Amino acid sequence: MKTNEPNKTREESTYSLLVRSEEKKRALLETVVYGLLILIAVAAILEFANEFFWYPA
Repeated sequence: MKTNEPNKTREESTYSLLVRSEEKKRALLETVVYGLLILIAVAAILEFANEFFWYPA
């Protein structure tokens, strides 16, 4: 005979699962990578601006 026991596993939201499973080293690596991408974009913009000012049309 089957009894009506409450299910011991509870459903969690996606957000709570992400917060609980956060990896500190991965977060640090992502911060470094995103920072480098921003620096590369700024450097490219400055190179373009520098070329524009040195060689006016």
